[in-house]
This record gives sequence, C-alpha cells and structure tokens, in this order.
Amino acid sequence: MTTYINASTPTGNDRRIKLLSTDLIFGGIDNVFVYPSLDIDRLKNALSHTLSSWLILTGRVFIDDNEQYFIEFSDKSIPFTYIENDQLEQWPNLPVVVDDMTILQPFIDSVQYKPEIEPLLRLKVTRLVHSGEYILGTSFCHMIGDANSNIHFLNDLSQNYQHLEPCFPHPVFERHPLDEEDPEVSLLPILKCYQNTNTRELVIARIIKEQTETDYINISFSSKQLAQLHTLAGGVHNGVTAHDAFCAYIILTMNKYLFLTDDEYIRRTFMLINYRNTPDSLATNSNVINAIITTLSSDFPEPLSLSSIAKTIRQLVETTRQKDYLRKLVTSANILMAQFIKNGHVNFVWDKNEVIFNSNFKYDWANEANFGMINQCRFHTMGLFKYYFRIFQLNPVKGDDGNWTKDNGGVEVAFRIPKELKEKFIEACKKDAAENFINVK
Repeated sequence: MTTYINASTPTGNDRRIKLLSTDLIFGGIDNVFVYPSLDIDRLKNALSHTLSSWLILTGRVFIDDNEQYFIEFSDKSIPFTYIENDQLEQWPNLPVVVDDMTILQPFIDSVQYKPEIEPLLRLKVTRLVHSGEYILGTSFCHMIGDANSNIHFLNDLSQNYQHLEPCFPHPVFERHPLDEEDPEVSLLPILKCYQNTNTRELVIARIIKEQTETDYINISFSSKQLAQLHTLAGGVHNGVTAHDAFCAYIILTMNKYLFLTDDEYIRRTFMLINYRNTPDSLATNSNVINAIITTLSSDFPEPLSLSSIAKTIRQLVETTRQKDYLRKLVTSANILMAQFIKNGHVNFVWDKNEVIFNSNFKYDWANEANFGMINQCRFHTMGLFKYYFRIFQLNPVKGDDGNWTKDNGGVEVAFRIPKELKEKFIEACKKDAAENFINVK
C-alpha cells in the first residue's frame, strides 16, 4: 500500500535552485537498511517533520528553455510504500555491496529521471512476517546531492524518529556559483575522467560485455588488519592514512600476483574525492550538493611498493583539496561535464593500467540511520563494475548468543574482476592475511 507524505510545514513556494553540471547525475542512490523492529506510523510522522527542513525533496527537476537544470520547490508529497512479505523466513546474511541486483530491487521503489513529474525521494518498507524484521528501502535522487547529502537526510530522519536534536547542521541547498569560462588547459590531465567519454549506448554495451567476462569479489578486512597495512605503508610518519594504505594494498596485490608483465601493471588511479570543509569553502557539511570530484593520480613511481602507491594517492587527495587549485578544478570539471552531457555522452570510461576508487570508508551508513537500534541496523547497496572499487565499513554481526557486535574500523571492498584472475586475487589476500602481511612491502 502506498501513501503520500507531505512536509508538516510546506514552504517551498515554487522557488528554484539552479543545478551545477556536476549535479547532473541521472539516477538514484538506492540503499537498503534492515532493522529488528520499526514503528511505521512513527516513521511517517518523522518523515513529515524531516521534509519541513528538506523541502528540496518535495520538489521536481525542471529544465528551462535555455537547457538550464533547476530543482523547483513545489511542495509535492513523497510516496511511502508499506508491504508485508511472508515468503522470506528472515533477512539473509549478505555483504554490504550485493552483486545480484534482483535480491535488493524488490525492496526498493527506485526514483526515475522524469523532469517535472518524478518525486526526488521514494521510501519503501517491507515487514518480514516470519522474522518480524523491517526492510527500509530508500531511493534518493542523485541530482540532489552525494552520499554525504543522503546520509545527512537519513540521519535527520533517524533523529526525528527518536525525538532527538539533529546531529548535522541545518541543510543548505543553494549551489556555490562558479565562473563560466573555458577549462584550464593545465588541469586537463588530472580531469581525464571528464574527457574520456562515450555515447550512453556504447558504455552500456561495454558494461554488459564486462559483466559476462568478470566475476564479483567481496573481501572483508578487520580493523587490526587495516592498522597493520597502515603501519607497513609508513603510517602517519609517511603522511598517509589507513585508507590510502588499503587502496594501495589492493593495487599492489593486483600488480604483484595477477599480471605477467610490467606493461600490464596498474600505473595510476582515479579517486572520487569529497571536497567538503576544504579551505576554499566551496562546500561544508551543511551543503546538500554533489561535492565530489574525480581526479587522476600521477603514475606510481614504484608500482610494486605499498608506500609508494599510498604516497601517490595521498598526494592526489591533498593536491585536489588545495585552496584556489580546487576552485579551478571544480570549475573546469563543471564546464567539461556540461559539454559531454550536451553531446549525449557519459564519462564512465577508464583506460588500461587505470582503476577507480569510489569509497564510502568515512561513512558509517548503518549507524547514521540506526533509528535508535545501535549496532543492530545492517546496510546494503548495489552497483559493481570491472576494476571499480567500492569500500564500505563493515555491518554489525549477530552472535550465537543473540548479541550484536561491530568491528569499528573494519572494511569491505567489492568489485568485479576478469574471471581468470578472481581466485588468484582472493588467494593472495588470504595468504597475506594469514602471514600478517609480513611479505607486503
């Protein structure tokens, strides 16, 4: 059954927010959260109250005669679907990133890209009759904002459900104005992601072909293992983070165990970098936008060295976030993205010797949307591609005694890899872990 939830205080009044080209991600952020219990009426009331601060979600995408994209605050209602499922005995033990989309899709009412028509948020709750568990499927229009923006909304909803004060600052929806000029030529190499484009049809065809040629990998690393890798990469004394070290370990393992010749090595990586709270203040934790930019590292000086790869990644992150330089990067990326979207292209393209990291390591999705059930909420998402690495914090685990525990700082990485390389990669990681990474240099 679907009901429609309005903001308790609708004050949108049809005002408009002009979107940046970097906001034009035509899809939704689709996730699933699993809870031992949930009060549906209380959740609906919390949603109505939350929408009063999140009026952008009650709006619609609008395109004017000049092909400028806006979100119009039109005070529309949000669809909220509730159903019961008596087929599934209990929620299965799944990794954070699920490869088989048919497992999660029945539990999500996904937003669609339909300007002036489609809601920008959809919620679906499924109660599992046999186990009493509740599955919350959320679909958040990506043109509203990135993972940080989505978590901001979900945390506000969770806090309102518990009648608690918000953890995040009040959301701000206006975009920071950018100059409309030619992209800076000197920045084009680092912004290769916004130039390597192709038609949507060709990219989709490539992805479908890769799905048949690759297998899914999902590996978990404990917080102790991650700390050990951080130490081996030089740690804080080398200026790198645990996340840098982990990404470097993945690349090192591929180069060391999977490839026969050095011309096959992974030489550089794209990183999706969040630029909130940088000195340039293009965005803060208040801003509900897509404050992410994808930049390409320089070549690894030593592609078989953990510390060398980690330092190259850290250099990329720090350079990207530098004041003034960041503004030029974001401005240039915005111009380049406008160009390839106008041409009907997408930029989901990377070359041989390159990989890409889209990491959510900094976000504890399950905890941010726990609705008071700390360490009892599990989080799942989907979307995996060849050499496209997705990193998330571990879900909590229920022990035989019925108690829930969570390894804070542990990570899970998921991606697709050519079929013939899958077992080599898994065995290499298992061997390294069994030896406490003593042979990782």
